[in-house]
Amino acid sequence: MSSKNPVGPLKALHKRRLAALKLLLHWQPIVIGNVYDVLRRCGKASCHCAVKPSHRQTLLIFAEKGRRRCKFVRRQDAARIRQAWLSYRECKKALRELRTLNNREMGLLRVQLRLRDVRSTVGGNSR
Repeated sequence: MSSKNPVGPLKALHKRRLAALKLLLHWQPIVIGNVYDVLRRCGKASCHCAVKPSHRQTLLIFAEKGRRRCKFVRRQDAARIRQAWLSYRECKKALRELRTLNNREMGLLRVQLRLRDVRSTVGGNSR
């Protein structure tokens, strides 16, 4: 990257910023928390799971009023909840990308401001 002409790098950062914003602004349901598949027992004494947990169940773990909560998700809702959770993860990734892009953009602009500083030409002083 050339420090004398920031237009090219700034345009590239702008394109990446637009892609991240597009993902964040696209309305789709999200689930804030974590989704896990766990093995559990059903409670029937004659079931094969009485010896070893073997029934797959989807679990949603989230925070509510500062406390950790967990809910079991119904089978018919599991795919929808998992997709909403994946959407949330993508949104978090886009927010991290925006933070990184902002820091790079600020660095490029600071370099430009230093290059435009006229103090180095006033009075014949050199740095």
